[in-house]
Formats: sequence, C-alpha cells, structure tokens
Amino acid sequence: MSFRYRRYIGETKDYIEEYFSSLKDDKNLIKYITMVMIAHVKTLMKQRVIPKEHGEAILSKLMEVIRSDGELLYKWIEMNSASYEDAFEALEAYLYSVSNVSAGYMAIGRSRNDHIATVLRLYLRDNIIGVLRRLLEIREIFLYKAEELKSIIFPFFTHEQVAQCGSASIYFMSYEQTLANLWKLLFQGIELLEENPLGSGAASGSLVEMDREHIGDMLCLDKAVLQPYYATGSRLFALHYLNLLSLVMLEFSRFAEDMILLNSLVPNSLNIPKEHIATSSIMPHKRNLVTMETIRANSSKASGLSFIAQSIYKGLPYGYNLDFQGINDALIDSLDAVQKTLDVVKDFVKGLTINENAIRKYIEDKPCWSSDLVEYIALKSGKPAREVYMVLSKLFNDCKAIDSDCISNALSHFDFSFDTISSIIKNKPIEANIEKLLEEAQERLENDKDNVVKTSLSVEKCISKLLSSSQ
Repeated sequence: MSFRYRRYIGETKDYIEEYFSSLKDDKNLIKYITMVMIAHVKTLMKQRVIPKEHGEAILSKLMEVIRSDGELLYKWIEMNSASYEDAFEALEAYLYSVSNVSAGYMAIGRSRNDHIATVLRLYLRDNIIGVLRRLLEIREIFLYKAEELKSIIFPFFTHEQVAQCGSASIYFMSYEQTLANLWKLLFQGIELLEENPLGSGAASGSLVEMDREHIGDMLCLDKAVLQPYYATGSRLFALHYLNLLSLVMLEFSRFAEDMILLNSLVPNSLNIPKEHIATSSIMPHKRNLVTMETIRANSSKASGLSFIAQSIYKGLPYGYNLDFQGINDALIDSLDAVQKTLDVVKDFVKGLTINENAIRKYIEDKPCWSSDLVEYIALKSGKPAREVYMVLSKLFNDCKAIDSDCISNALSHFDFSFDTISSIIKNKPIEANIEKLLEEAQERLENDKDNVVKTSLSVEKCISKLLSSSQ
C-alpha cells in the first residue's frame, strides 16, 4: 500500500477525491514545493534533528525532482495510477517509495499549512518579477513612442467627446506614468512575499525551533519570527496581488478601448500591426482589432478572479481552510492572463504608428482648442477668462451645428486661424516641457530597472545556495 495521510480513515471514491484534490493544479507549484522541502530538510540536518545519512537520502531524491521541474514526480504518479490530496502528499509518498524509512524524518517541524504559505510567496515573487520586467519593457516602448510622435497633434477626450488637442507624446507619457505607478505598487509588495512562515506549524507553532537565518539565506526570506496563526491563516499577500494584477489589466483594458474607439472614430488614423487584426468570415472588408478585444475580456476575468478570491476569503474563520485552494487557483490564472496580455501589448505598441494626416482631418471640425483660446486671449488682453468664455460660448450657440463653418467663424471673430491656434497649442507649457518630462521618465525607468535586477540577483544567489550540495 502506498503512503497516504488518510490510510486509517479509509479510501475515498475517485470522483470525490478528485473534487477536493489540488494535485493537478499543484503542478504549477511543484518546483516551489520541492524547494521549500529542500530548505526544510537542510535546516533540520544542520540542527541535527534529521540524521545525516537519512537527510542526504531525502535530499538526493528531492534534487532529482527539482532538476526535472517536477516531471519525475508526476510521471511516477501516472505510472502508479495513484491519487493524492495534493502535491505535498504525493511528494512525501514518492520519497517513501524511493528512500524507504528516511522520508519519515522530514515530517517534523512542519505542516502543509506553513509550507503552502511559503510556496505561494516564492511562486508569486518569481512571477511578479516577471510582470515587473515586462512592464519595464512596455514603459520603455511607450517612452520611445512619446519621443517619436511628439510632433503629431492628437485628440484628447472627456465624456467620450474631443475636449482638447495636444502632442501625441502626452498620451503615451500619461500611460507610462500610470504603468510606473503600478510598477511601484507591485515592487513595494515584494516585502510581503519575503515573510517567512516556515516553522509556524499548522496554526500555533512547532516544538522545533527552526533556524530562520539559515532558511532565510536559502530562500531569500525574512529572518524575523512570524506570528504563526497569521503565517498559516492569512492570504492577505495573495489578495493584495490579485487586486494589483486586476488594476494592471484595467489600465490595459482602457488602452485597448482607446485603440478600438480611435480606429473606429478616425478611419486610417492608426497603422496597426497586422498580427493583431483579424477579418470576418463573411464580411471581407472588416479589420477587427482582435487582440484589443481579448484584452478587454481578460481584464474582466482578472477583476472577476480578484472578486472571487475575496468572496472566498470573507466568510472564513481565521486559520487555514481548504477553501484557500480556490485563492491559489485565482492567483495562478490571473498571473497567466496578465503575463500573456503584457506580451501582446508590448508587440502591439512597438509596431503601432499614427497617421498624422488622418488625425488632422478629423479634428478640423472639432474645436479642441476652445479652452486654449479662452486662456490665451485672457492672458494677452487682461480680460477675465469667464468673459472670453461667454463670448465664445455664444458664438458656438448661434451655430446651427458645430462644423467647419462654425469653427472658422468663431476663430475669425478673434482674428485667429486654424494654423494660429495650432501654434498656440504647440507652445503650451506642457508641450515646452516634454523633453524634460521624457528625461525624468527615462531616469525613473532606469532606476526601476536597477531595482528589479538587484532583487532578481539576490533571489538567484539564495536559490543557488539552496540547490548547492552543502547544507
């Protein structure tokens, strides 16, 4: 009979165990489950809780599992047609089968509860670093576009109507600023992922006082003692990142909506990479921005996953509950959706260009300069801005429609032409500061690059120590 935690409870039915088992989903986590087990065994060996020969027997098999990226374990499970509650039970059963009595020593000083809390932090940390790297690449492309397109006039909207016009740089730098703020929030949260739950037991600690400094050095985790009930019974760190990931997706959904609307409102204004376009099965003239539409859908999924996790969490008493597995699933799915979306956005923006002539033609009959004209005349004449506003407002009100004739009449009333007002727009303070703003954004980007490199190198150094032959 293979090793099972439930041996003396009795067997269950396959379809029932499959209902509550996380074994399939744990394949995403097996690398980290094995890493945590290695750190646990090495620490117990250093503290002489596990005899050296038994510890070495366990470690050699764990190293084989991690070198195969978990495939060795899952092939063994398939070969034996075995069922397990999760990858922790499966790994322990595997070690019993290949190292006999040695595997029994590693059960001390641990629980699945403190181990999964650690595993999720390590998994999240690696994936968040991946998200941070992708965001840096996209931010760099947005800044490149801001530099490349700074001479192109661009419409800006409020209430889904053209409100003002300005350099296209403002649009791309605004998105870069948003992504920079999200980057900062994601990076700051890594502190939560460096908490060390190991040694917390199931809920209120273990009789084994684990060498936290040794564990911390191997896994790049904090060396301070963590409250055990919090360590095993909280998923605050997971909910925090689910919320942040949904915010990342929300911002890219808005960008996708911008691209779709601009492409519809202003024909030929965007030159879109062909890989991001599909056509109709029956209407061959159609050019659908399918990747942007998919981003909108995936943003809704990310928001839904965050809400699902919070809904699971809110009704639970403190302490570990198996309901937490639903949060794990939400986290894995959200990270997958975000990272795939970032790869798509990066390619889209990199290949995107703007047709200046199409944009200029579109805004010719749109008074996107009205606020600039009011301010300009008020500043030059010394008149109250509201007085100038009322004159312009009446001119628009007297038009049957705000079209090119109406606009021409309004401008001529103040002895202005379209070219004159375009010149005023291009000389606004924000336009004059674009180069400086680009330099500051680039400096911020380079600083963020340095921070993520330092974090990555620190983690790599720790994991290298973990996987070395020494204790």
